Amino acid sequence: MDELTDTLSSAFQVSATANNIYTSHPRFDQYKQRSLKAGDQNTRRERYLSHQKKRRFNFQKHARCLALGKWESDGDHNLEKCDGGTESEEMEIETKVRPPKRYKDQLMLSEWLVEVPGDFAENWLMLACPIGKRNLVVASRGRTCCYSKSGYLITTFPSALPGGSSNDHSGYTILDCIFSESEATFYVLDVMCWNNHPFYDSDTEFRFFWLKNKLAETPSLSTIAKNNTLKFVGLNTFPCTQNLIIEALQNEDPKNVDGLLFYHKESRYTFGTTPLVTWLKVHMLPDILDIAPPQAFLSNSEVAQPVGCNIAIEKAASSSLS
Repeated sequence: MDELTDTLSSAFQVSATANNIYTSHPRFDQYKQRSLKAGDQNTRRERYLSHQKKRRFNFQKHARCLALGKWESDGDHNLEKCDGGTESEEMEIETKVRPPKRYKDQLMLSEWLVEVPGDFAENWLMLACPIGKRNLVVASRGRTCCYSKSGYLITTFPSALPGGSSNDHSGYTILDCIFSESEATFYVLDVMCWNNHPFYDSDTEFRFFWLKNKLAETPSLSTIAKNNTLKFVGLNTFPCTQNLIIEALQNEDPKNVDGLLFYHKESRYTFGTTPLVTWLKVHMLPDILDIAPPQAFLSNSEVAQPVGCNIAIEKAASSSLS
């Protein structure tokens, strides 16, 4: 269903989301370019940064609901209204950070990078995104569940994540991942909760620091075994300077890179699309960031397309168990 939605969105160029990555990049679409507003993306970034400091929500309860699969009444699960700003402005942003119920729309999604922030080198982090399928991973009650972006349960398997296998029932962990079919590996983009501790309201820099350390402390996650039938691997992050972006790409296999994700260091984990996380294909770097990528990426720009199917996760899990 996710693949069908993405295909239709890309084919018909229909989206209510600004700078939707499943439509053409506005800079490369002359029709869209005529409707761009100067400063629109940067203005929305400032509003998101301001709003997230005011939001009030019990993310501990939300993580527990995801882990246990049980949700309480609407009255207990809404965001408190923030002070300041007009009602229309609050509603516009609240709809993008309100935690949904069930497993649909739980992931923080990116926009096209259209307007380069003035603090790009100082306050943004980049990671090379592997080719694969975006998934929500929830480990709790002695099992690990993998969900699609639309909330569909793909498979259940044991893992070395806290709460994720029969050897560990004590905690629960929630991760934002990309699954690589060819490598039977979940590449971990972000952490929302680790061993009962929620990180939704922590900034990106701290979440990435925590995640890197916890993955390093749990080496069993990176090997396939009876209690960890699919691997979990972290991704390296880099400051968004020209030299470091080029250096990062030189250490990557062009055939395995889908594109580049850019995170604002102060962004909290939100639900849905946000201008504080942006996206580019590697071949767009010269036009958007005035950066010449390694030649190998340019020659592979037409063939490095997202591949893989969620069914592959089920096959990998079953084959690892056999």
